[in-house]
Amino acid sequence: MLFTSGSGSVIDAESLSTEELYSVLWEGFTDNIPTALAVILVFSLLGIFLQAFFTAGAIGMAKKASETGDTVLSDMFRFGSKNAFRLFLTSLLITVMLLVGIVFVVPGALTIGDISGLIVNPEATVEGMGTLAIGILIWGIYILAINIVLSLAPYALVIDELEPLDALKTGYRFFLKNKLDVFFIWIISVGLAFINGFVGEVLGSESILISGITYIVPILILQPLTAVLWTRLYLTGEERELYNPSDLLSEPERF
Repeated sequence: MLFTSGSGSVIDAESLSTEELYSVLWEGFTDNIPTALAVILVFSLLGIFLQAFFTAGAIGMAKKASETGDTVLSDMFRFGSKNAFRLFLTSLLITVMLLVGIVFVVPGALTIGDISGLIVNPEATVEGMGTLAIGILIWGIYILAINIVLSLAPYALVIDELEPLDALKTGYRFFLKNKLDVFFIWIISVGLAFINGFVGEVLGSESILISGITYIVPILILQPLTAVLWTRLYLTGEERELYNPSDLLSEPERF
């Protein structure tokens, strides 16, 4: 519906060259901009809300496990339903902050002017592409910095039951006091995801089993692991009392 020509005919992508396909896609998009933006907005908001629900639930489970040594699946739904909307608003605020960085791209975009020719023919030489590339690079660095600085905002919101703005402020203050620790955990999280993606890209194409494993690993292992690492980092940084497994070994009479 969105990426068709003005005549409304069905596209046979295999019969089109790369330049023709880009031209048709661009034409279809420009002819259906309101619908396309509405669909993108609805699905984006829905995705952000679902992500907020499960993220809040995972953080809640990690918090309870770190403090008491035990957690159950029902804790996910309890913490998720309690904090999902506030975490959703926090995610929207962070998204807006990330989009503000588009100002770095504006000078390059103004230099290029009409980019429709580039969309139609990606191989075409366009004046001002260097300026645009630098702007995109700076925007990427800005996005990276925001993600690192506000890494603990969702954890502060769920653990301390804060409002969105308070969670952003608390996450920022925590980063200022624990820069190396935050950066170290962030490197571990990104590194594990990169290794899993690399293995899936290199070996997954040759083996369905490996492809399936690399798809499941982030859901069952990496995401829970990183949630626990960030949660314990925040609790430790805030000097909260954590569960000590050695207590069970030192007090056998409790059994």
